[in-house]
Amino acid sequence: MSFTYIRRAAVALVLLATAGCTVKSTETPPLTGPSGLALSLNVNAIPDSISQDGGSQSSVKVTAIGPNGKPIASLPLRLDMFVNGAPQDYGTLSARSVITNSEGIATAVYTAPPGPVNGLFGTCSGLPGNCVAIVATPTGSDFTASNPEQVLIRLMPTGVILPPAANPTARFTISPTPVNFNVASIFDASTSSVGSGASVITSYAWTFGDGSSGSGKTVSHTFTQSTSPGNAYNVTLTVTNDRGLSNSTTQAVSVDASPSPAGDWVFSPTTPVVGDTVFFNADGVKPAAGHQLVQFNWNFGDGGSASGFQATHVFAQGGTYSVVLSVLDDAGQKLVSSKTVLVSGGNPTPTLTVTKTGALTIRADGSVSTGFGGATITNYTFFWGDGTSDSGTASTATHNYASSTGAGTYPVTLRVTDNLGRTATSSPSSVTVP
Repeated sequence: MSFTYIRRAAVALVLLATAGCTVKSTETPPLTGPSGLALSLNVNAIPDSISQDGGSQSSVKVTAIGPNGKPIASLPLRLDMFVNGAPQDYGTLSARSVITNSEGIATAVYTAPPGPVNGLFGTCSGLPGNCVAIVATPTGSDFTASNPEQVLIRLMPTGVILPPAANPTARFTISPTPVNFNVASIFDASTSSVGSGASVITSYAWTFGDGSSGSGKTVSHTFTQSTSPGNAYNVTLTVTNDRGLSNSTTQAVSVDASPSPAGDWVFSPTTPVVGDTVFFNADGVKPAAGHQLVQFNWNFGDGGSASGFQATHVFAQGGTYSVVLSVLDDAGQKLVSSKTVLVSGGNPTPTLTVTKTGALTIRADGSVSTGFGGATITNYTFFWGDGTSDSGTASTATHNYASSTGAGTYPVTLRVTDNLGRTATSSPSSVTVP
């Protein structure tokens, strides 16, 4: 009986050995019953280390040997799983009850469970993974007297062996072109390739050659105005893929000053008069490609000014004015354009005809005088050149020079006034009397 007790204690210790796999061990109750020295079991697993991936398998083999050293056929056996010393279904067995064949061998297939939900593994005999013990127990008769045997199977964490990878290829495009100072350019690395064996580009790093840098597949960068247009900047893109491999490419980017805005502006009416509202329109002025007009300034030449691509102005006096338009775009480029605007006072036009009707008598006719636009002549004033005049609504008048004045040549003029109060005087018409 003392030998049987030692045998049972040894089996219990073997079961307890699995407690070192992960967290807390649970002891299997010691086996009791009479000695089974007449039966010897040997349990092994091939392979005894498999991935815990829900599909890997191990073949469990149990060999029964009798006291005479020969295999025992037709021996029923029970297979159980233990984790951390406690019975637990951890994976699957193709059979729980097996019977030895004529060679004393019984087999079953163990399939690993899926990986832990939390992705955490313990240790098995000091190595990463989980341990499961497959315990074989004879069940022919008096199982309490049976001596179980076990084999440990290590469930290893799954892993991926990646194939060799190639470097990515860095490429980029620039828009709009040509590249101008003070105008944002888009640098696009979408045409870069990841490289064989890699899945994705994880990093895009840019240097623009002017001391600035950026990151991302697509970036915007503005080169600031230089004192020497035509500068070339070395723009470098470095891409890195998910295998940690990198590649760089460099382009020399020539940056120039932006073209100035161009185009013409108009005004209406083209023959304005004092008091008219004159409309100015710069809609015909356009920026260079890729730019925007940001400022319109008008100078009307009479001290007046306005802003906006459209403006209005009223000239208070007739005259010739130089109207200047200044246009500025988003790159700081300017267009300055000027035009001459002739503003009429709107005065009437006097027309005078003088004829002699006697020795000292003349007749003056201003009937063909006209008003400007829709204005009408309301008053005619005749200046006879001898210090006298006649004024009224009549467009004709006669005048007798005094006999005391004597013969001579006199400058006769006509001043007309329209219904808006505007006046104009004709040039002198010389008349000689008698």
